[in-house]
Amino acid sequence: MNLHLLRIFAAVVEQKSFSRAAEVQGVSQPAVSKAVRELEDQLQVVLLERGGRSFRPSEAGQMLYKYARGIFAMERAAVEAVQAYSELERGNLTIGASTTIAAYWLPKYIAEFSGQHPGVTVRLLSGNTKQVAQWLLDCDVDVALVEGSIDDERLEIRPWRRERMLIVAAAKTFPAGRKQRAADLSSQLWLLREPGSGSRSVVEREMERLEIKPVRTLEAGSNEIIVQMAAAGLGLGLVPEVAAADALALGRIQIIELAEGEISRELYRLRLPRRPISQGALAFEAMIG
Repeated sequence: MNLHLLRIFAAVVEQKSFSRAAEVQGVSQPAVSKAVRELEDQLQVVLLERGGRSFRPSEAGQMLYKYARGIFAMERAAVEAVQAYSELERGNLTIGASTTIAAYWLPKYIAEFSGQHPGVTVRLLSGNTKQVAQWLLDCDVDVALVEGSIDDERLEIRPWRRERMLIVAAAKTFPAGRKQRAADLSSQLWLLREPGSGSRSVVEREMERLEIKPVRTLEAGSNEIIVQMAAAGLGLGLVPEVAAADALALGRIQIIELAEGEISRELYRLRLPRRPISQGALAFEAMIG
């Protein structure tokens, strides 16, 4: 397969325009059209379904585009690996992380990494666990850290660290110093993360283990929002200790201790086994331990 033709085809799909693809690739529009036709002839399949002045990738075209993204991501990784011999004086590093990890765990590491390698451009993307896993599969991120386990045989999943989880409520909602039986909290309104979040999967698993069967629930898009809702007296939330630290220090929320003991969860590092790892990603992973 001619990679030059593949690169032009991928640009057409990304730009959704032959003329814009031509500008991006620095060639003429007729050259773009000819390249796509040549690639279709080579592969003996229709890649773009045309209708008048519009087009869309065929099913085969969509599949080829996914492979093209992976191929060119490996190409970028190869370039960065070569550049790494100059001790990371240049390069790019894109980190994908679940929201709590991005907000609370990573800033100090990114600051340290950037201080050591000022020539490397660092970008941080945050989303829920499923989003981060998909970014890694799509080769959009170099390092992936998530709050929930992923059941996907294409990914290598490694434990990164454990963190304590706290049940929180508005201050003075429950008697201080008295431990609660988990099952007795079923009557409370529970504040939950959205489906797909690593925190949501942990909370559901722990609720099942502790036999908490909430009568009412309310979904929120982040642990920070859950903490604020709990502080306002809306209900109970099970959140990472790091997300609750500020509100606890201000006395806006209290910890509900369970007779059944403490709750904790595992944080994970994801890898794509057959994808080469850039020196920037290796250096950052070594830093975070």
